[in-house]
Amino acid sequence: MKAAISKYEAVQSGMKGAESMTMEKYQNLLEYLPGLTPEMGEAWEKLAEIFQYQVFELYSEEEGEQQKNYYIPYMMNDALECYLKFDNCRMTGSYLPGFQGEVYGELAGEGGRRALVVHQGDQVFTLWFEKLEMILKCYPYHEIGHFWVKGQEQWRQLVYMAGTIYDKYEYLGEQMLNEEERELTALMEFAPFRYWSPVKESLEGIYTDTERGAEYMKKLALEAKDRSFAGLISLYRKMPHPWLGRILAIRMNAPKRERLYRIIREKICEASRPYPPRDYGSKINQKISCRRSEVSRILRSKGFSGEYPLFRKKGMQVLAAEEHPFTILEAENFQFRIQFMVSTGKLSDKGINSGFFKGRNRMGRIEKNLDFLEENEHARTCTE
Repeated sequence: MKAAISKYEAVQSGMKGAESMTMEKYQNLLEYLPGLTPEMGEAWEKLAEIFQYQVFELYSEEEGEQQKNYYIPYMMNDALECYLKFDNCRMTGSYLPGFQGEVYGELAGEGGRRALVVHQGDQVFTLWFEKLEMILKCYPYHEIGHFWVKGQEQWRQLVYMAGTIYDKYEYLGEQMLNEEERELTALMEFAPFRYWSPVKESLEGIYTDTERGAEYMKKLALEAKDRSFAGLISLYRKMPHPWLGRILAIRMNAPKRERLYRIIREKICEASRPYPPRDYGSKINQKISCRRSEVSRILRSKGFSGEYPLFRKKGMQVLAAEEHPFTILEAENFQFRIQFMVSTGKLSDKGINSGFFKGRNRMGRIEKNLDFLEENEHARTCTE
């Protein structure tokens, strides 16, 4: 789930602009990008890191009749798009998409233009350009839902959201986070929380357990008035054995933990809400708005109350969860999607995803569309 550099409110041309990198960092990165100089700034530092971690990918976009823009992604996830842009750029030679061997680059200059020479095995191409910019955009992530692993999707969704916050911090520094996000980074430092990985692979070995993580989760448990869970966390702090961490993770699924879940979810929502939505242009923005309005219309026609994305009626909760394409450098076949987290049974009035905390007469599931409403209606008609 942790974003690879090239896979995963402002637009800035290099966050630190003219700030030079430290001499120690410069000497380390020079090995991966010959021609780098200490005063070049963060955009160049990120370019060197891309070669260091062997995650170089090149994208191009037509601008006008003759000019192309060239981009290299640095980190792209649901909370952040960060990529390098070459201004007034032309390419000589050919780029090999999907090349599997080692890629290395070097900087050169000619006149008022710079050159990035890239070697893909025996293949060599050169980007001639005037300026390198780091483009950086932060986005909200609290309505995002990717459901790659079945079971306890309510916790897996929160682990994914918390992970996007942590990735912003790790790759681009604390200055990328608001005050609420800085506090929330502690969640990923508590093993029982990240036990509910949103991907099929375990997250152990990617994030580190800390005293801060356990202390923060205990604080949240006490805020939820869940003293029994807070006591277990205290025990885990003294004996941080994997078996005890697994017991804590399993107990997070009990109905008693629903209040803790709501508190964590609301804190993530509060941290996310200030960021501006992705802007795809007026045509696509309007389509997305219409999709959300249609979801609201259908659910209200079936007797639900509430506002997008959360709707309720007796015995059922429906929470819409979205998948967003990147605004740039996205695969052509990936489009905006809405799925639904559906809870049924005896649910609390203020609950969110209550059915996923399985107890007597409760159930939670993921639906890819709202067709299940028609199926439920048909089943009731047949039994009357």
